[in-house]
Amino acid sequence: MRLKIAALYEFEGKTPPTNATDLAAITPLVLKQFGFLPQPVTVIVEGDEVVIQYPEESTAAQAEAARLAERAGKRAAEGNYEKAIGILKRALELQPSLHKARRDLAMAYVETGDVDNATNHLIEVLRLDPGDAWSWVVLANLYIREKSDKETGEKFLRKALEIAPNDAWALNSLAAVCHERGKTDEAISLFEHAIQSNPEFANAYYGEASAFDSAQKPDAALETLQRMFTQAKMQDPCLVFVFLVFFAVSTLKTF
Repeated sequence: MRLKIAALYEFEGKTPPTNATDLAAITPLVLKQFGFLPQPVTVIVEGDEVVIQYPEESTAAQAEAARLAERAGKRAAEGNYEKAIGILKRALELQPSLHKARRDLAMAYVETGDVDNATNHLIEVLRLDPGDAWSWVVLANLYIREKSDKETGEKFLRKALEIAPNDAWALNSLAAVCHERGKTDEAISLFEHAIQSNPEFANAYYGEASAFDSAQKPDAALETLQRMFTQAKMQDPCLVFVFLVFFAVSTLKTF
C-alpha cells in the first residue's frame, strides 16, 4: 500500500513536520495508525510517499472473510445491523485488510447511531483508501450533525469533492453548510451543481429554494420548487409535505 506522507497527518489536524520523510520519525506514526493490519507492518519511505507492507492473510481466511462479509450484507439489507456488526467483526478478525468489510462495518455503526465506532472505522477505511469519496461524505456528516463540528465537516466534504467533483451528496451537504454560514451565493451555486449532477435528487432542490428564500428571491425559489416537482423523485411522504408547505408559504409571499 502506497500513501502520500501528508495523508498520514490529515486526521491528526497537523501539517507534516520538516523531518516527515525521516524513516525513524514516520514509522511510529504508521504503526499507530495501521495497528489494525496484519503484523508485522514494514514501513518504507520513497520521496513524499510511504510504502506500507504487511503479511497477506491465508487463502482460507480470505475466502471465509468474504463469505461472512456477504452474509453480513444480507443482514444489513434486512435492517438487522447489530447482527451484521457481529459478523463483520468476525470477518475482519480473519482478514483485517478487507476494505469492503471495514467500510460496511462503519456504515452499520452509522445506522445504529454509534457515532464513536462509526467515526473510528471510517477513519480506518480512509487510511486504507484515501480516495473513497463516499466515506469522506459520511464522515463529514457525522462531524457536522453529531459532533457539531462544521469546520471539520466542511474540510472533509471539500476533500470528497476533490476526488468526485460531481458527487451530488457531497455537493448538497457542502451547500447546506455554506447556507448555514451565510454564504448564500456559494450555497446556491453548489445546490445547482448537485441538481445538474443528479436531477432526481429532491434535497438539492429544496436546499436551493431555501437559499433563494434567504436571499429574498421568492421568484427564483418558486421556480426551483416547480423544477423539483417535475424532475425530482420524492419517496418520503413527510418530505413531500414539507415541500408543499414551503411552496404554499413562498407563493403567499409573492402577493
